Amino acid sequence: MPNDALASRTRLRAAITSAVAGTAIFAAKMVAWHMTRSSAVLSDALESTVNVVAATFAVIAIRYAENPVDRDHPYGHGKIEHLAAAFEGGLITFAALLIAYQAIQVMIHGPEVKSIDVGLAVTAGAAVANLALGAFVLRAGRRTASPTLVADGIHILSDVWTTAGVLIGLGLVRLTGVLWFDPIAALLVGLFLAKTGAGLVRKAAGELLDREDPDLLRQLVDAFNEAKVPGLAGLHRLRALRHGRQVHVDGHVFVPENWTVRQAHEALEAFERVVRDRTGLTAEIAFHLDPCHDPGCSGCSAEPCATRSAPFVASRPLTLEEACGPPPPHG
Repeated sequence: MPNDALASRTRLRAAITSAVAGTAIFAAKMVAWHMTRSSAVLSDALESTVNVVAATFAVIAIRYAENPVDRDHPYGHGKIEHLAAAFEGGLITFAALLIAYQAIQVMIHGPEVKSIDVGLAVTAGAAVANLALGAFVLRAGRRTASPTLVADGIHILSDVWTTAGVLIGLGLVRLTGVLWFDPIAALLVGLFLAKTGAGLVRKAAGELLDREDPDLLRQLVDAFNEAKVPGLAGLHRLRALRHGRQVHVDGHVFVPENWTVRQAHEALEAFERVVRDRTGLTAEIAFHLDPCHDPGCSGCSAEPCATRSAPFVASRPLTLEEACGPPPPHG
């Protein structure tokens, strides 16, 4: 994970690139529609308007998310990135409805397509451009843990598939002369986009509502098992949530009951460093200290220990269920 300043520049640069390139691709598709009057090409162009609007909103969201913590937002401003992802999913779904409506209208009134070769050439070029742009934005989003860019990258790559559908529709019209393939391709594009948009909204809503993220929790449990900090004998009531690229973690950690506050503090700081190093997360971590109990003795390597009731045998790997559950009963 790059440092925060570099990550911020990467996110902003990717969002601006998406907005500028998306505008150029949209313009090319509108030219193709004007020349062909194809409903499938129009559906592709309508979907690209969403790219432009969503990318512009992404620039605003990413800039806002970088604002520091303040009294009004003690956990930072990162939630706006999830809001941006939900907004983009909603726009995609709305575009899908417009595309389906347009396709049905063409079916009612009869299709009309011309200059098919030009439409195929321009649309194929737009697909290649979107493939490169989507891969770039998605890679930047994953590398910098930006939900906004990840959603934008997924959306742009979904646009490649919609364009492929348009190309198939126009290609069939070109080969067979059957104009009805054009609105049918547009309708299928609309259905595909509706599914993509609904998926983005569902994922973003889960993040906004702080739904549990098993993959994130698994990363933290793996880091605990790999840390091997003497004296940290167990972990329970682990919780974690995302605020954009920021992660907030809290939980309860067992430490020897005869430790001083300083000893426990230093051990937890060492563990937190391991978590950040091994996971690459930009994380705020807060652990509550619990005194150890007998079941943890054989798995605790703390020495010397005045309260040990059993010799240390081996550190038993912590499971996700144990880490997120209540403390084990006292023996």
